[in-house]
Amino acid sequence: MTAVSRTTASPAPSSGGTVASVLDSIGFTRAQFWVFLLVLAGEFFDTLEQNSVGAMATHIKGSLQITDVQLTAINTATVIGGLVGRFLAGLLADRYGRRFSLSFNLLIYTLGGLLSAVAFDYDMLLVSRLIVGIGIGGEFMIGIVMLSEMVATRFRGIAIGAINVGAGGLGNFLSYGLFLLLLGPLETPLGGGDAVWRWSFVILAVPALLVVLYRRRLPETPRFLLSKGRVEDANRSLAILASDSLRPTQERPKVELTLEDLPPVPFRSSPAAVFHRLVLRRTVALGLASWMAFGSQVTLNFLMPTLLVERGYSVSESLLYTMIMNIGSLLGATTAAVIAGKVGRRAAVTVAGVLGCLTALAFAAFGNGTATILMLGALFQFFTMVTNTTLATWTAEVFPTAIRASGASIVNGIGNIAGAVMPFLAVALYGSFAFAGVFGLAAVMYAVLVLAARFAPETRGRSLEDVNEKTLAPAGATPAHQNPSGGNTWKP
Repeated sequence: MTAVSRTTASPAPSSGGTVASVLDSIGFTRAQFWVFLLVLAGEFFDTLEQNSVGAMATHIKGSLQITDVQLTAINTATVIGGLVGRFLAGLLADRYGRRFSLSFNLLIYTLGGLLSAVAFDYDMLLVSRLIVGIGIGGEFMIGIVMLSEMVATRFRGIAIGAINVGAGGLGNFLSYGLFLLLLGPLETPLGGGDAVWRWSFVILAVPALLVVLYRRRLPETPRFLLSKGRVEDANRSLAILASDSLRPTQERPKVELTLEDLPPVPFRSSPAAVFHRLVLRRTVALGLASWMAFGSQVTLNFLMPTLLVERGYSVSESLLYTMIMNIGSLLGATTAAVIAGKVGRRAAVTVAGVLGCLTALAFAAFGNGTATILMLGALFQFFTMVTNTTLATWTAEVFPTAIRASGASIVNGIGNIAGAVMPFLAVALYGSFAFAGVFGLAAVMYAVLVLAARFAPETRGRSLEDVNEKTLAPAGATPAHQNPSGGNTWKP
């Protein structure tokens, strides 16, 4: 994406428009590019942190004298924390703003990471990873929701897809390169096997503090401000987004919003509204798809290094091979970003899901030799990332502004639950059927994902208001400027 500078000054700003039309008119500016980078930075650390325990599993087990089941429980604690964090972050983002929630998430994550570094036993590490999970839980979806509300309709899918290129794709690839470096050449200088994993947690936590400091310059999204009736603040936010930097500006947007431009309010800002009959089909469809897609991804990323070690590969070999497989993740996320503006969400998820299912079946049948493991593993990661990147974009598009953060976080949290549950089932299947059991499970999950995707609305090329407020608002719904408390005409 290339940032395009636009002039925001206008001698006589016109009034009457929508957030979508104003954003569509300014294109993609340098200010929006800075928003993109600040969101990406947090997502990148999120990915590194999610992969850390799996990559350092052997060292943690040896240092704290814990079993495979306890190690899996540590991953589960992180995932459960992520579920709590997603729910909390969505609630905070819908009530107090996307910017507040995003900074809060990263601060909690940093605290948990530093506690992990000094954990003196299994129980303390378990608690610290729970805190880490709470911190990173809301980071992913709140960042994507924020970005989706701040860019033009035609750039929305590409921008969100590009976040996953940097975080999910490049992040997954570089994370294993980083851990290979830390657990290889740098292991002895960092104190050996008992200390290197602790330093790894510090290295991941400290830079995140810098991101928190820079995120203070992020503007709030104009859609959130408008949903709260803060029209003047929404116009200021639009003026910043139309400029060349994130510094506050005295300029005005070319088209100013007024109270008459506020859309109807079909929902009050409440997590319960995510399960209202008007959006229940969307919640269930994408929630089930997220369970299958994110559950299989978390399971395989967490277990792959350990599974390779237990098949006779060294720790260094397992990390190197896992990194090679994640080249597929990088290419998959890039592909999803490139096609986001050209291919519908449903079509992308369906095709990638079917091919991912077939690849998993091939892995289950033929994944024995090193070359076959690397090839099929990379191919599976490719289709996984196409699916997950598209689902993340889709999830941020199918809820009204008042409940967008809560809705996206809850749907993504359903996938988070799968990440807590499915590794236990995968470990059991691996014990009985080796790789065939693990990837056979993944194949079944992807088949269900494809069916679930049929029931969510297509969003490509449509404004968020067209997908949501205009479509979902019941007849006679109260206009937002007549109902500033955020109420509505129905009872959940």
